[in-house]
Amino acid sequence: MRTHAQVQPLKAILTLFLRISIAVLLLSLSAKVTVTLPNTPVPITFQVLAVLLLGLTLGSREAAASVGAYLVAIASGLPLDARGLGTAAFAGPTAGYLIAFLPAAALAGIGRGRGTWSAFAICCVSVLVIYIGGALVMLGFVGSWERAIALGVAPFILADFGKALLAVSLIRLGRALRISWIM
Repeated sequence: MRTHAQVQPLKAILTLFLRISIAVLLLSLSAKVTVTLPNTPVPITFQVLAVLLLGLTLGSREAAASVGAYLVAIASGLPLDARGLGTAAFAGPTAGYLIAFLPAAALAGIGRGRGTWSAFAICCVSVLVIYIGGALVMLGFVGSWERAIALGVAPFILADFGKALLAVSLIRLGRALRISWIM
């Protein structure tokens, strides 16, 4: 028979595994909702929203671990990326965005528990981190910063900063509903 002291660490590990698994599922599903834009190899997905929400809900370490698990799953060949390429996604022009999701999630985690405007500002910086990673890899495919920004950043600015606002708003709504439900 296990003692209470033996069960607690096992319960914590299983809970963490479940939370990371759900986060990987969220990232995978958010990758499948795509809008293809003309003249750019980068689709609009809900992955940026998912990355920000993971950071704001799980905190830096757990969000980064979740994104890391998602990236490992793709690297192992699972077709969880937006185009279903699996490992090949890391050899294409969108690889920088995928890789940048990890530091962006960790950064967004700093916004966990902060006020609305602080969390929004942190999420905006997280979006910039994703753009930097994406543009750096895109540069290798298109040959100039102007084209890398025109193809991989400019078409997404309004949508992605809107996702930052939506992420913070959803967290705030979730807190309000949780508080009213508890009381």
